Amino acid sequence: MPKKRKDGRYQRKITLSDGRQKIVYGRTLAELNAAADAVRDEDRQGIKVGDDTLVGEWAKIWIEKYKSDLRPNTLRMYKDAYNVHILSAVGNMPLRTVKPVHIRDVMSSIADKSESLQHKVLITMRQIFQTARQNGLIVKDPTEGVKITPHAKPDKVKHLTKDQVRTLLEAVTDDKAMAFVGLCLYCGLRREEAMGLQWGDIKGSSLTVNRALAFVKNQPDPSQELKTKAAHRTIPIPEPLMDILSNTPKTGLYVITKADGGPMTQMAFRRLWEKVTSVIDFPLHPHMLRHTYATNLYYAGVDLRTAQYLLGHSSIQMTAQVYTHLDHMDGLSAADKINAQFASIN
Repeated sequence: MPKKRKDGRYQRKITLSDGRQKIVYGRTLAELNAAADAVRDEDRQGIKVGDDTLVGEWAKIWIEKYKSDLRPNTLRMYKDAYNVHILSAVGNMPLRTVKPVHIRDVMSSIADKSESLQHKVLITMRQIFQTARQNGLIVKDPTEGVKITPHAKPDKVKHLTKDQVRTLLEAVTDDKAMAFVGLCLYCGLRREEAMGLQWGDIKGSSLTVNRALAFVKNQPDPSQELKTKAAHRTIPIPEPLMDILSNTPKTGLYVITKADGGPMTQMAFRRLWEKVTSVIDFPLHPHMLRHTYATNLYYAGVDLRTAQYLLGHSSIQMTAQVYTHLDHMDGLSAADKINAQFASIN
């Protein structure tokens, strides 16, 4: 039966398959039950954890048992954050010996990095230690109260100038490459969303984002799940993009396809992107096209909530990072505002 401790937490004993008993803790009964279920599940699968479990050992279990259903790009983000920034610092330490000072040391080592990188590293550590606490491996989470470095180097919001947009649109001659550029530039699609767009998703002068095509070992991920629920959205298609799409050959189910009409692979996308970067004289990353779309929404006067929806952001704070000072334009719909802005750069 659960027992309430003086510190307000609940605890209970779990008997493992080898007869040993393990105490699990939780700040609520629901958290306690979740921790107990996790220990039983790990015991059934032969995972051995104890008082001397190392951070690195638990991190492997955490990835396998708690993160296995994530989209490939998100899973890679957690693995990179751990392998590059966390492993060398605390990976060989027993979980129970890690203190807040060790977590702050990790954060200090990346104090000169971008805020987004610091957030990724801190979130990764926080989830590793929170699940360890839920499973009774530690009493207190050492990441509690730790924040990113106040003097963190701000992320650079990179977007194209009007001259660069003109140069890009004039230089790219491949139809599929132009379609990809147009979808990201004029509708703000993420790379995976543009790869996953099918001709059936385009209705009249709008398109609906229904799936995202990421890559797993060069091949398209069959799940095609969107990044978040907010990523599912319907976006007005500006007239310049309508012209681009009308000239894009329909070689398959997807708008962007391989030469044989099948869905894109990672290698095929690299070849397609080379057709873009090889004809311009300035650095370009696919996400810069999306940033350019967000910037144009701002200059078009589209309100923050509408911009959040069009960009598929799960929180309005994400939109506000690149879209802060809005100038509302009376009497124009979002679609009219977008069309007017993009028409000005053609």
